[in-house]
Amino acid sequence: MHTLEFLVTGMVCQGCSHSVERMVVALDGVEDAAVDHRAGTASVTCAPRVAPEAVHDAVRDGGFGVRACGNPDCACDDCHCQPCAC
Repeated sequence: MHTLEFLVTGMVCQGCSHSVERMVVALDGVEDAAVDHRAGTASVTCAPRVAPEAVHDAVRDGGFGVRACGNPDCACDDCHCQPCAC
């Protein structure tokens, strides 16, 4: 297992955190997710075969944004980090 760390935008409450966690944990190969709406962070424990982009897509499909670069000052609302505009 390995851990993916990234920032999630658009979360305003604990319900948002739980929604993101459920979306991510539903992915094949994901063991656990810890999401903090106050910090805007997500930590996902998953099999090495799980692509970060698949996790990011699941979060985006749920209506939230992802700052994959991990930079809280990034100017991108939905950073794909390939390459990042920041």
